[in-house]
Amino acid sequence: MDNVKKINDILVNLFNVVLKLEEKAIQGSTRRDLSITELHTLAAVGEGKTKTMSQVAASLKINVSTLTAAINKLVKKGYVERFRIPEDRRIVKIRLTDEGAAAVREHEAFHTAMISEAISQIPEDQVGKFIESIDNINEYLLMRKHPPARDPGPFTLKPIKLGKILVPVPIFQGALSIGLSMSTLAAAVAKEGGVGIIAASKIGFREPDYSSDPLTANKRILTREVRRARELVKDCENRGPIGVNVMWSSRHLQDYVETAAAAGAEVIICGAGVPTNLPRCCKDKKIALVPIVSSKRAANIIIRNWAKKYNRTPDGFIFQGPLAGGYLGVKEFQMEAAAEDFYKNIADIKGELEALDNCPLIVCGGIYGREDAEKAYAYGADGFQMGTRFVTTRECDACEEFKNAYLNCREKDVTIITSPEGFPGRVIESPYVKRTGEDPRCITKGLINAAMGDLENGLVFCGSKVYKADKIESVADIFQEFTR
Repeated sequence: MDNVKKINDILVNLFNVVLKLEEKAIQGSTRRDLSITELHTLAAVGEGKTKTMSQVAASLKINVSTLTAAINKLVKKGYVERFRIPEDRRIVKIRLTDEGAAAVREHEAFHTAMISEAISQIPEDQVGKFIESIDNINEYLLMRKHPPARDPGPFTLKPIKLGKILVPVPIFQGALSIGLSMSTLAAAVAKEGGVGIIAASKIGFREPDYSSDPLTANKRILTREVRRARELVKDCENRGPIGVNVMWSSRHLQDYVETAAAAGAEVIICGAGVPTNLPRCCKDKKIALVPIVSSKRAANIIIRNWAKKYNRTPDGFIFQGPLAGGYLGVKEFQMEAAAEDFYKNIADIKGELEALDNCPLIVCGGIYGREDAEKAYAYGADGFQMGTRFVTTRECDACEEFKNAYLNCREKDVTIITSPEGFPGRVIESPYVKRTGEDPRCITKGLINAAMGDLENGLVFCGSKVYKADKIESVADIFQEFTR
């Protein structure tokens, strides 16, 4: 109990001391007309990107009327400006003025200096352990906001069924586009009892006719890779299924689903949107259909639409949290709240599925090691999907340069870009990221370059925990960690 009281006293004192230091910093700055609350509001508006009042209010977890009063004051002080967008004059957005941006940078510099000086008191070889310890406390407190959905007992991965498809070990290999999760990786995962996934997105980019006829090239290689994977696992006992991931936003969704089904795919996973009409593309009920969602609401919409239009329920759901790689299902301003509600969302979606007959919930986004899975399991996860962890396996179809980008990545090297539709994507920082901005043509080109090993002109998607990758391992090694 002495340790508990001491830690509590330290945390309370830390909070109070930081507030006092912030107040003192403001008093000693050139911007004494700003309060701490106003500085935090300016930080929520942020540099570079314009935002709506609703976006900023959501980030600060306050209502719009409260924010309006604060913004009015900041506009008068010259730190924020309002404007209407030419496309729709009804929409009002806000952005920082030069003075507002300078204030935010000054405040960030204060925090950087304060933390740098503080951790300089810790021996260098102990800093990593210190960060890990406070991160564990932070995550535990986030979990305590929402009680576990069940008392699961000891963590164990039990077999699940996706419709008529048995999955002996409910570990799903995430779709690694472009050309990173092909037949070799998918088959290796299926041999261990998991779900091996081939990513359909731009899978034929190496074909000579890709530039002139990408659809034909993609369908040809998708067929080849699914058949190869099925051939590699055909004699394996207790194997898992081979599946294909297709993007709901693809103009050729129907073509890719039909191609995957004809080639022998046993599972179709669909994300990048809310796949309300996926059963229209695949009427074969022997093939499991598994949508990816980022909220209980999205799951509910899919369940109702499929029941009404197709008399069918999903064979499982994948819940993607905000720590995943690639493009995410939440807007950038929603990411912080989504991270805080990660465990709550698992429990909420699991509750939504309870009324369905055999509809397992697979969780992804920040699942890297067994300890991550154990936490999500307590909130209702029946299985787990991992993408980042499988990149640094011997069996992954990625080139050596791409794998090395993961092995060399530090936590501070991970950054966020935004898709043309406004969705954030997590990537490894590089000169190319800074040069290209958010041009969709440059994003596609960068992904292809990275897959070919040209990292100087490449874009490397990754999960938030990519910095934990420190060695090349086998797919079997990963399964042993999760099933021991």
